[in-house]
Amino acid sequence: MIPPLLILRNITLSLGDTNLLSGAELIVSKRDRICLVGRNGSGKSTLLKIAAGQVEADDGERYVEPGATLRYLPQEPNLTGYETTRAYAEGELAPGDDPHRAQYLLEQLGLTGEENPLTLSGGEARRCAIARTLTSEPDILFLDEPTNHLDLPAIEWLENELKNSRSALVLVSHDRRFLENLSRRTVWLNMGVTQQIEKSFTAFEPWRDKWFEQEELNRHKLDRKIA
Repeated sequence: MIPPLLILRNITLSLGDTNLLSGAELIVSKRDRICLVGRNGSGKSTLLKIAAGQVEADDGERYVEPGATLRYLPQEPNLTGYETTRAYAEGELAPGDDPHRAQYLLEQLGLTGEENPLTLSGGEARRCAIARTLTSEPDILFLDEPTNHLDLPAIEWLENELKNSRSALVLVSHDRRFLENLSRRTVWLNMGVTQQIEKSFTAFEPWRDKWFEQEELNRHKLDRKIA
């Protein structure tokens, strides 16, 4: 059995009077391809941020294998404080990383590296943030809506890059095709807790619908018993 790189257990988090997460779990091992799914507002992005170390949970356990490297792509990247897109893309280079890869990625994504980050469109900012996230090959990549603002050629390029990556992937996306093509395990966040199937997003909706049917049947049986 492959030892996990990251473990979240019994994660809880409240926002005001709302219990957003109430026992969520996530395990990531080497070369995993995980899609994290759930309705809008269910806490997917928050759970991703907790896994990536961007947000601290109210309670629960977060374990990261010593020495494991993580990279996180936010929905809304902050490019302030950098004079050029290349400077931003190089902002997380670590010792041993290829200093030329940032420029290569920017060019592949249609940027020169000389643009002012403060004047970028939403799509250009997303491309620049993707270049920054992919400059090294971490153990785990956390990607929150990576295809937002991207056109089809850019999405296809990104998909190919991620397919060839040796990093474990944890994806949140509304792009069904993107999830179907990249995922091999699906984690469903529902009512603050997680469940999973060892299958790609392609199998998720039939599985979810059967789960709802079983839940309805169980409620009906309970109602009859109470009556």
